[in-house]
Order: sequence, then structure tokens, then C-alpha cells
Amino acid sequence: MIEEPYLILHKVRGEPAFDIAIKLQIGDEEGWIIPTSGHRAYPWFEQPLSEIVQNDIMEITSLPSDWPDHYATKAIDDRPKFTLESLGLTKVKPAERLKRP
Repeated sequence: MIEEPYLILHKVRGEPAFDIAIKLQIGDEEGWIIPTSGHRAYPWFEQPLSEIVQNDIMEITSLPSDWPDHYATKAIDDRPKFTLESLGLTKVKPAERLKRP
């Protein structure tokens, strides 16, 4: 079951910050997690996204299949391979050590 996302205001490194979070049960208490990082949050303010975003605006979530992905799901082997030569660079020979007299 996917939990309802909330817009929250919380503190990050001493500064106010907005994030998307979900409520969940942590032991005997209700807690908040930022799902993209897995970090716990302590909201000062929270509001369900469904109350902020109108249903007709939610249609924008159907993005084109070739749109860049923040967290790509393709295997590493599918990524382009680059070599120093393909980038116009050459390997540098290690410097010879100077012999002390």
C-alpha cells in the first residue's frame, strides 16, 4: 500500500526546508520519512499533497517514456562506455623517479 505523500516544513542543517514525506508507524509512535532519501523527518507543518494539488493538474504525471529519470532503472551495462581515447585524451605515462646521488 502506498502511503499518501505530504508536503512538510522541517529543519535541515538548521534551516527551514520543504520536502515530500510520508507518515508511518515507528515502534509505538507515528513518524515521518522522506521516501527519496530514507531519512526521518520532524515536520513543523504538514499538509497532504492531495489537498494542495488539484486532480486535473495531476495529469502531468504521465511523462513521455523517453524523459530523463532522476534515478535511472537501467542496468549499468546499458550506459554508454567512454574511454580516454574516445574523449580525445591519452594515457599519461607515470613520471620517472629521480635517483638521488
